[in-house]
Amino acid sequence: MAALNPHLSADCVIFKYDEEQLKVLLVEREPANGNSVVFPNNLKLPGGLVYNNELFKDAAKRILRELSCLDNVNLVQFDMLDSLDRMENEADRHWLEKTTGLTIDRVVSIAYYGIIDPAETKNCNTRSHWVAMNQIHNLPFDHEDIIHRALSAIRQSLKRDGTIFDLLTPRFTINQLQHLITIFYDQQPDSRNFRKKLKKLDFIVPLNEKQKNVAHKPAQLFAFDRQRFEQFNNTRIIF
Repeated sequence: MAALNPHLSADCVIFKYDEEQLKVLLVEREPANGNSVVFPNNLKLPGGLVYNNELFKDAAKRILRELSCLDNVNLVQFDMLDSLDRMENEADRHWLEKTTGLTIDRVVSIAYYGIIDPAETKNCNTRSHWVAMNQIHNLPFDHEDIIHRALSAIRQSLKRDGTIFDLLTPRFTINQLQHLITIFYDQQPDSRNFRKKLKKLDFIVPLNEKQKNVAHKPAQLFAFDRQRFEQFNNTRIIF
């Protein structure tokens, strides 16, 4: 079997929008025999070293599947992390050497992001966790920086390629869409103007259906029509 390359890794940033929160998938660090270091936070991004006979994207899919059981996630490469300071934390480097049995000095990582439907998520073990963005802190290595880089990359593509609608359920309300934009862009769209703009976007289709089993007045439901969306100039998406 091919050996792991001590200088190359793949890291995955997987987002989901759940319970009106943007969440990121984190996994517990594998225990390292003989490691007496106490970590302030035992969670990290799903990531790991790449085998010498493995493509980066194949490695990312393998690592994600092994650490979280998530499979068939559409992974998008968005960055390369090659800072000379990535291994400057001695405790993190020590953990990596203990768990891999390799001497680690410099590691270059290719980073991928993915967005999944909350209904499709599953946990096959207790070592993977969905953590709200506002609760992420003290992650090892440069994983917090990677998450923010992923978020920045996604913000650029959400409106351009319709990715933002992948975060919603197939049927959604205008308020749900507005709240999602507020969470992702850290801004509050003006409700009245927001609704006016949406009426001009014929790929957001009003349904003859309303919410059910809600404590408030049921709101009308809408759906995203990707086929219509792809027929139009995407610069029309201005929230």
